[in-house]
Amino acid sequence: MSKYLEEQKENIQRVNQLVTDLSKAGEVREQLAHYKEKYNRLIKKYEELDSVFQFHKRIVQNISSGIITTDQKGDITFLNKSALELLGYESREVLGKPIHTLFAEPQKVKEIFQQIFEQHKMFESQEINLKSSGDEIVPIGFSTTLFEFTNGQQGVVFIFRDIREQINFRRQMSRMDRLATLGELAAGLAHEIRNPLGGIKTSSEVLLETFSPGDFRAQLVSRVVKEIDRSNALLQRFFNFAKPSRPKPAFHSLPNIVDGVFLLLRSRMLKRKVSYKTEFGSDSTNIYIDESQFEQVILNLLLNAMDAMPEGGHIELVSSYEPHTLATVGQKEPGAILIRVKDDGAGIPPEKIENIFLPFYTTKSDGVGLGLSICIRLLDENAGRLEVESELGRGTVFTIYLPYINQTQQES
Repeated sequence: MSKYLEEQKENIQRVNQLVTDLSKAGEVREQLAHYKEKYNRLIKKYEELDSVFQFHKRIVQNISSGIITTDQKGDITFLNKSALELLGYESREVLGKPIHTLFAEPQKVKEIFQQIFEQHKMFESQEINLKSSGDEIVPIGFSTTLFEFTNGQQGVVFIFRDIREQINFRRQMSRMDRLATLGELAAGLAHEIRNPLGGIKTSSEVLLETFSPGDFRAQLVSRVVKEIDRSNALLQRFFNFAKPSRPKPAFHSLPNIVDGVFLLLRSRMLKRKVSYKTEFGSDSTNIYIDESQFEQVILNLLLNAMDAMPEGGHIELVSSYEPHTLATVGQKEPGAILIRVKDDGAGIPPEKIENIFLPFYTTKSDGVGLGLSICIRLLDENAGRLEVESELGRGTVFTIYLPYINQTQQES
């Protein structure tokens, strides 16, 4: 009996232990459920934070401005996609390097960072030159911000944008201001000179009739009349520069205009051993301009190209459509037709390239220096502009920018 009671007692103890274990298991289940709920909330919060992080990362990476961050020593810690594309580097090539190594004026950048850290000076809308991986000089406008890392160290956010186009526009406006002022003076002066020249020519022609054939004085007076005609022709060029006739724009075929000008110059090109090639891109063959004025621009540029190659050479005229480019500062909608006239002559020295558009500036012994000035004025009248790039020993490229105008929309 006692043995039976002992067994029952043990059974009761096991049951009690089992009840206790089950009770603890319930608590564990409750705790597990609680932890699982907290874990799910944590995962959800992480996903939300990651979504916000990815959103801001995409903004930083795809913003059109370049962004570079540095540590307190000025070493690069981050570059966004726009900065890398403008510089032409891979991220691994520049991370950890001093930021001043990316600039054409390293010492100036060192001074800028010194002022940022020592004086807490912020720079806004300043200009400086970057140096790309291909050693190309890229002018930029930049701003800086001083910030602090979580570990207490300071760093700099360097934000910048390519301002080459703005600089070109700035030069264009400056040239146009100078040309407008000089044009007014030239027009007034030419008008005052033409009147007495007309009187001198009339008197000379009357005097010429009084001399007998073979009189040497007749030859002298005849020379006077020729020089007056030459002066009048020069004054007419002044008028073309100073006060070009008001344009009468319409849609014209660029290939037809170019072919017509090449036909005029064909015999001269053959004599000078100059070959040429044309290439017209899609959406760039229909231009809205004054035909005669534009012919004069193309003629002047081709003559300049030929003069740059006295021993012969090759001229290329290539057109293209660029939907995101502006032809002029005041253009309302983006889109431009670019016409490039390239020669393989000696090129223009860098110190002279800014002067070639100035009136009366010429390097030719028999030149007047008005050809390119007239081109600038005529293109301005037709809402276009003219830019130049040149490299010594490799030739020169003149680029005409004309606003792209859709003929269908214009006619409707």
